[in-house]
Amino acid sequence: MKKDTWCVEIWGSRGSFPRPEARFLKYGGNTSCVSLIHGGGVVILDAGSGLVELGRRLCAGRLDIFISHFHLDHVQGLPMFQPFYNPETEVHIYGQAGLKQSLETLVGPPYWPVGFSDFAARISFHELRPGTEFVLNGLKVTTLGGNHPGGSILYRMDGMDSDGRKRSLVYALDCEADEKVMQDLAEFARETDLLLWDAGFTSEDFKAGWGHSTWEQGMALRRLAGAKKVVMMHYNGAYDDTFLEKLEERAREQDAAVWFAREGMRLC
Repeated sequence: MKKDTWCVEIWGSRGSFPRPEARFLKYGGNTSCVSLIHGGGVVILDAGSGLVELGRRLCAGRLDIFISHFHLDHVQGLPMFQPFYNPETEVHIYGQAGLKQSLETLVGPPYWPVGFSDFAARISFHELRPGTEFVLNGLKVTTLGGNHPGGSILYRMDGMDSDGRKRSLVYALDCEADEKVMQDLAEFARETDLLLWDAGFTSEDFKAGWGHSTWEQGMALRRLAGAKKVVMMHYNGAYDDTFLEKLEERAREQDAAVWFAREGMRLC
């Protein structure tokens, strides 16, 4: 993977559980995983089942994985992440309090035959509190607490591309947006180039308290924040390609800066 530019790629766009059937393949059946290539390296946002294919494409070196929360659809790709088996790879994993203990429960017996201590790569865990800001290899990382059962962390990445232009993305999955949350998100996502949004529901299907939002709210937030582009993802497991095609058509009739994520989509 080239590391001297700014490029976002979607590896998993589905929420809750994978859908590998044919009628889910256009928009994607793997769960949440996004990569960002920037001048300082490779950042991975969430480790759903889409992480497995991404891992097959990565070269040795440093990788930084940011976990939004520990629900299974956001971490289920970790046991089969190929770079863990490469002694020339250094992996840093970031997430909520209890990160190391939670992930070691998942990756290791009895749920998986090998654990983190068995991997050849050098692996480090870094706990984050919502509101933390820091610089990582030239990339400014800002965090915000999400409105989700058990909590979640939303991430903003600010950096520069290979031409010296400022670039940014906001990763805002698994967050239920009420009026106050929308105001907080608008400040967090102010004038970002790319907003990756939890479009788990339509307004008709919305379920209060489940910790997810709607594609309509994503459009409203784009305008409120002045974001240049919003990409919907974390689709409901019942939403197949035919249904999502109709939603995307409706959305783009209202706002040409709206897109629906597809696995393999590159935003560079």
